[in-house]
Amino acid sequence: MKEQTLRVYEAIKQDPLASQKALADRLNMTRESVASHIMQLTRQGHILGKGYLLAEQNAYVVIGGANVDINGNSLIQWLPQDSNPGQINQSPGGVGRNIAENLARLGEKVHLIAPIGLDQRGDWLIEQTRTSGVDTHHVIRHDTLPTGTYLAISNERGQLQAAIADMRIIDTLETSRLAAKTALLQGASRIIVDANLSQECITWLAQQPINATFIADAVSATKAPKLLPILTHLDILKVNQDEARAILSSQEKDPEQLAQALRQLGVQTVLLSLGSQGLLLCDASGHHQQNCYPTTPISDTGAGDALLAGYLTACEQFEQTEQRLSFALACAAMTLESPHANHPELSVQTVTQWMQTL
Repeated sequence: MKEQTLRVYEAIKQDPLASQKALADRLNMTRESVASHIMQLTRQGHILGKGYLLAEQNAYVVIGGANVDINGNSLIQWLPQDSNPGQINQSPGGVGRNIAENLARLGEKVHLIAPIGLDQRGDWLIEQTRTSGVDTHHVIRHDTLPTGTYLAISNERGQLQAAIADMRIIDTLETSRLAAKTALLQGASRIIVDANLSQECITWLAQQPINATFIADAVSATKAPKLLPILTHLDILKVNQDEARAILSSQEKDPEQLAQALRQLGVQTVLLSLGSQGLLLCDASGHHQQNCYPTTPISDTGAGDALLAGYLTACEQFEQTEQRLSFALACAAMTLESPHANHPELSVQTVTQWMQTL
């Protein structure tokens, strides 16, 4: 940033509501010169719109799915095609939204871009997300389609028996809506996308002149191939083995070969989940594998989202790869032991304490 532009930036930090004339008088510059520097700062993403809202240092922007999870659990032996007494609970969900909540609980600054219905369920979802620490000002409300909803029914052992996913609303997140968020995207240091997005949106993001680090979650084997247009821009990709094979159109069984093949497509760091076998990281330094912690799982929903958020936070907390993987796996393990998709007490302190007890 040039010296005069930096002077204008620092003056705006001190008084974001100052007029261009007031800034010019304070800096002994012409109003036209100040206006030129402000325009430059806006184009570079340092200013995010009216009132001179400044881009925040190290902020994440998460773009992806947000939905309400409704779970029914039978209290007796499951009887198909019959009414089963049980318990029903509602909780916030969606891959992108879950990652955002986990990051916020771990102390990160996070903005969420996600389509949510203009309905009562959407109001509740936004409030739950906001109270977890996520900035929801850029959520996009849709006045026709309902908020995304995932309905699951499990037997007395917690095993899924049937599910219905109404996620039509994610398809309303078109490139024109993302283009309206350009200032936010340009001001972000890291952008996370999940493969619930349309391939059109993913391609559009890959084509934009954005300096942020890109991170992606493959979500599922069906959706993972939609990430192909952005692979060369990815600093980090989180996948499991089925998702990796789907992206690569491969039947490869060796996890290290899968990870290396993704690296050859341009991904800088591959986080490959090995299920109960742990986590494999592949980057320029080679392969690193870490085993899972022993746990008594209650629900596996959201564990992968906690894993990615935990790794991203660990990159700021620790220098050693092994420490980063251990922290990420601890976040996933704590979430496995929670009935919720997001552990309500997740924080750097609680995760560290949890690790120390083992």
